[in-house]
Amino acid sequence: MSDAQQTAPRRRWVTLALLGSLAANLFLVGLIGGQFFAEPEETRPQTRGYSLSLRVAMEALPEDRHDAIRAFWAESRGGMRDQWRGIGDLRREIDAAVRATPFDIEALRAAQRREVAARGDIRDLYNERNADFLAILTDEERAAVADAAMARMEERSEYWRERRRKREAERAAARE
Repeated sequence: MSDAQQTAPRRRWVTLALLGSLAANLFLVGLIGGQFFAEPEETRPQTRGYSLSLRVAMEALPEDRHDAIRAFWAESRGGMRDQWRGIGDLRREIDAAVRATPFDIEALRAAQRREVAARGDIRDLYNERNADFLAILTDEERAAVADAAMARMEERSEYWRERRRKREAERAAARE
């Protein structure tokens, strides 16, 4: 046989590598595509509780009130950025306490308590400003905001109940 008539030996590993790469790429495309094309109903609600946030007020009140709401919140947010930066500093303290050698559990607990207290202070300030905001609304507007907040809470509670039902049904089906 001449060299021209010989065929090169097939390298099976190249074919397997290409198929593996194709499978991995298809998996990633499906994973990312599933997140991108998911319906809004399939996304997880951000909060479970009763929220009187700006978003709820904007949802509940007519469009002509939105500029006043934005202006109030822009003014009342002043100073909170520095408090959030302080939280970042406290989290770095927690990180340093976790990495310390020798490890001092009391130092970690103290840093965690300071961080929780600082977050509580921010939450208290937010609640005070939220109450100030609700005080400028009319009775009807406050009722509309409260209705929207309650409806969102019920909607989200139903989401979590349905999610639990599905999970329990899947577990029951797996046991059978």
